[in-house]
Amino acid sequence: MKKSVKIGLAAAIAVPILAAAAIPFFVDANTFRPMIESRLTAALSRKVTLGALSLSVVTGSLVADDLAIAEDPKFGQTPFFTAKRLRIGVQMKPLIFNRQLIVRSFEVDAPQIHLIRAEDGTWNFSTLSHGAGLGHGAGSQNTSQATQTSQAATLPDATLPDLAVGLITIQDGNATIETLPLQRNPQVYEHLDVKLEHFSLGEAFPFAVSASLPGEGKVAVSGTVGPVNTQNATQSATQSATQNAARDATQDTTRDAPQDAASTVFDAQLTIKHLDPVAAGYLDPASGIAMIAGLDAHIVSDGTNVTSDGKVQAEHLVLRKGGTAAPHPIEVSYRIVHSLKGNSGQVSDLALQTGTVAIHIKGTYQLAANVPVFDLKLLAQGVPIDGLQALMPAVGVKLPDGAVLKGGTLSANFDIKGSAKDNVVAGSYEIKNTELVGYNLGSKIVGIAALGGIKTGDTTAIDIARADMRIDKSGSESTNIYSVLPALGESTGSGTVSPSGALDFHLISKVTSAKGLNKVGVNILTKLNSSSAADKPSDATGIPIHISGTAENPVITADVSGLMKGNAATLRSKGADILNKTGLSKLFGKKNNSPSTTPTK
Repeated sequence: MKKSVKIGLAAAIAVPILAAAAIPFFVDANTFRPMIESRLTAALSRKVTLGALSLSVVTGSLVADDLAIAEDPKFGQTPFFTAKRLRIGVQMKPLIFNRQLIVRSFEVDAPQIHLIRAEDGTWNFSTLSHGAGLGHGAGSQNTSQATQTSQAATLPDATLPDLAVGLITIQDGNATIETLPLQRNPQVYEHLDVKLEHFSLGEAFPFAVSASLPGEGKVAVSGTVGPVNTQNATQSATQSATQNAARDATQDTTRDAPQDAASTVFDAQLTIKHLDPVAAGYLDPASGIAMIAGLDAHIVSDGTNVTSDGKVQAEHLVLRKGGTAAPHPIEVSYRIVHSLKGNSGQVSDLALQTGTVAIHIKGTYQLAANVPVFDLKLLAQGVPIDGLQALMPAVGVKLPDGAVLKGGTLSANFDIKGSAKDNVVAGSYEIKNTELVGYNLGSKIVGIAALGGIKTGDTTAIDIARADMRIDKSGSESTNIYSVLPALGESTGSGTVSPSGALDFHLISKVTSAKGLNKVGVNILTKLNSSSAADKPSDATGIPIHISGTAENPVITADVSGLMKGNAATLRSKGADILNKTGLSKLFGKKNNSPSTTPTK
């Protein structure tokens, strides 16, 4: 190859490279900074400041060292959005030859985003972009009209009247969400990635968001959003029309009116994996509610109401303070409609499901100081108990150690009112035709052994058990208790369970129909409980039974001794031989040293 050809090829390669390398020396990127800040400020209705700009010919972008978007003054002075680097993708040819800025994309590295929800339900981003569409610079709060005119005369107009951009990405960001008044640590979303395609304030556009949650959780949201709401969410159509007319006359009415970007319409699919709602800051640890959950939900907003329906797969579920983790996963399906204006919602259905068994909850809630206050109703009608085994520990139902309920049905009707941390559950329940397997009731009842005992074996049959119940932070109270256990007969009474789990129940058992007593016991207790005035020694109507201890280890005491002492005078008139034959003397702890059955006079 001739030397001249080689030189020509080298020049052909070197010249474009040198020309590209020289461009930054001839194009001062910082001359575009005031205009970009002005246009972004106008589009976002917030003061936007950029650090020093540089031109990257390789990536075809303007690079800002710093980015800050001001906070809504109502929420403080700390910037709403900050980042160490912003890359603005631009069309290079118009920029170099015509000094015209045409933006293709925004790429933000490692931003810090601070989201705040006020007590009335408004967000600190609600006023974003409320000036969009009113003309260049209409929403700027800090750039005078004269300055903008001067900038426009110096630099050709940018294509940012409504911030229409082909692509906006955020990489490895960090977002914190706080509620006012402050009640607990903020929710933190790390490794936040956002992708907005064909972004425009005036049109719908697709989006995708993903982030990490504390406790190894992952969240992903995708769908479409927009156009961004630049009208007051609480204004009616008539008010908007009136204001539009006034705006045409004054150019100021809409600019000064409150806006709500949070009322923007969207349609999204939400997926959360390995969510620990306590670690993530969604639930107060004091509420006692805990789980590790996965969520798949469809969420739609029309700008007025947000409708969400989906399913939660909950492991290690605990629904009440003092409850224990459910041994098997629980599926919770729900449908909720939330009113943005009313800051309240309707729980159309919330179903706790294990296998084919479901318990349904319906009602309403109201956000008070950003804390949901519920008014719900739980309904269960003839639900098979076998299917509820996994759910019972989660709601605080405890059985004696080693015992399980088998067979039968549960019906329940409860009102649930209050917050997750402080609520009252009140209503009634009824259990039918079940068995307490693994618990020998007869061997546990102190004081009845002298009558021959209650014979139940290791399974206690329960024909029916029902009561009215009230549960709050001070414990639970059961009234109007009625149960029929074939081995013990009918029982009625009331009782309480303390927050620590201590039992204090007082029952009266009519054991004359009990199948577990021997003949001697039946004969004696029949005498004591006879409805015949002639046979009835006293006003006794049954055996008092006291239950103490805990649900896992109850202590059951039958006060047969007290009942006998109350009727001692009547029984002694029938002769001491009756006492000896029936063995009642044992109940008084006395020894009969004489072979004679006739008392000495």
